[in-house]
Amino acid sequence: MPYRSKDLLQQWVREFAATGGTLNSVIEVLRHDGGAGTDTGLVVMRMADLPADVYLHPVAPGNPKWEVNFGPRERDLTMNAGRLRNLARELTEAAALCEFFELKSTQHAAKSGRTAVQASTP
Repeated sequence: MPYRSKDLLQQWVREFAATGGTLNSVIEVLRHDGGAGTDTGLVVMRMADLPADVYLHPVAPGNPKWEVNFGPRERDLTMNAGRLRNLARELTEAAALCEFFELKSTQHAAKSGRTAVQASTP
């Protein structure tokens, strides 16, 4: 599968927002070294109600599936019902963005004439 560069991921984030993605969280795309000097991009979500960064990334090179990694927290997380509801919305948004990236990754592979590797990940 061709690399998903920082520029390409930024374009996909803009497309997600244009198709109705709410983007209540702050989303940043960083340059990420994928080895041999390649820019594979890294998506970071900063959620208002989660005191840790959330990283979105492909499951493996060549795999169109994406996953979310929750960064470490320094303290326990306690919240009222309203904040919990907001966090649930932000988590739903992260899932929608992952699904969007999976679709775009599959399309990106098809455009380049390659077949995306399918993993046994649900």
